[in-house]
Amino acid sequence: MEVKLFRVSNRLIKNQCYLIYEGNSGILVDPAWDYELINNFLKDNLISLKGVLLTHSHRDHTDLAAVFAEEYAAPVYMSAIEISAYKFNCLHLIAVQHLEELIIGNFTVKALLTPGHTQGSTCYKIGDHCFTGDTIFIEGVGLSDDLLVNSLFDSVQFIKKYLPPQMLIWPGHSFGQTPGRELSFLFRNNLYFLLNTREAFVNFRMRKNQPDPLAFK
Repeated sequence: MEVKLFRVSNRLIKNQCYLIYEGNSGILVDPAWDYELINNFLKDNLISLKGVLLTHSHRDHTDLAAVFAEEYAAPVYMSAIEISAYKFNCLHLIAVQHLEELIIGNFTVKALLTPGHTQGSTCYKIGDHCFTGDTIFIEGVGLSDDLLVNSLFDSVQFIKKYLPPQMLIWPGHSFGQTPGRELSFLFRNNLYFLLNTREAFVNFRMRKNQPDPLAFK
């Protein structure tokens, strides 16, 4: 199984979209902005798209989901909570639940509900790879608010306990670090993984005078 990284942008926002593929079958994660870049890779490598995984409903992660769903008659997966909370709709949309195991083509995917950035944010575990959207970055965690920040703390604690240290982490954005780092790297270098009390985590995540959240690399 291989992971292809697509770095895409709409000027202000830079995203990391992914294709997981093996042989002639593939799954897209959070396709956005640059249809030709992604589709040309599928065509050039004769890859049949079997599904689209959406980590959450923000447009920079869902922009091309309907396009690929229609072009390839591919199912699109998002957590049931996210769909309900934000009234998300898409062609061929399938709602998924926490810890649900999805069989997509020849791939086995485990959906991990990790609220905090949004109510229904979801990470997807495929083999030794976990695609974390805006829940967890290599350098930190996603934006949150007063209503969800406690859920974000719980989600980080869940990931720390649930995933093995050699799991490769693929986030939706980069702030300087290369994606695909082992989880063990985050335990040593991601400050939010070192904040083990709820109070310290919440206070730091919600502190004033934070760095520019759009300072993508």
